[in-house]
Amino acid sequence: MEEQEKLKRAQDIIRKLANGIDPIGSSGIEEDSVLNNVRISRCLFYVSDVLEQLIAKGGLSKLSQKSKGKTFVYDAEKASAVSIEPRPVALSVILRNIRQAFTDCKAPTFKQMAELLKAKVMDNPDGGTRYVAAPRATELGVWTELGTTAAGQDYWRTLYDDARQRLVIASLAEL
Repeated sequence: MEEQEKLKRAQDIIRKLANGIDPIGSSGIEEDSVLNNVRISRCLFYVSDVLEQLIAKGGLSKLSQKSKGKTFVYDAEKASAVSIEPRPVALSVILRNIRQAFTDCKAPTFKQMAELLKAKVMDNPDGGTRYVAAPRATELGVWTELGTTAAGQDYWRTLYDDARQRLVIASLAEL
């Protein structure tokens, strides 16, 4: 099945569910079903509309081709439009905000940004692949702490306060 066909099929299924119709048997969904909740229904209509727009634009592969091959080009105006989170966040969140502002080119990867920041605020204490905030970075608003996933597994995460988020964005000019 081609991508456009899959998107149209997914949109059809979502639209039927939003309208309270079982997409398999084409009968009505039971009144007490969670799918008949007005919030769920509105959400399904929204997703259906998003899929419709995606179909109109030629699908996911067309969207990803827009930025494929275009290298990252620093633009001070776009950099100033990158959202700064009011709370400490991980580098992945900062990169998401960068991607939202720099839509016309390929955004820097996590690895590229980590390499760039390594000299400024990171240390590699065991020589492996894991980098943690350097002791000097804690004073600057970057620190590493132990987090826990929803599944209960511990992991190390490095967080950046709002001032260090600005440092990361300013560092884009060096790429």
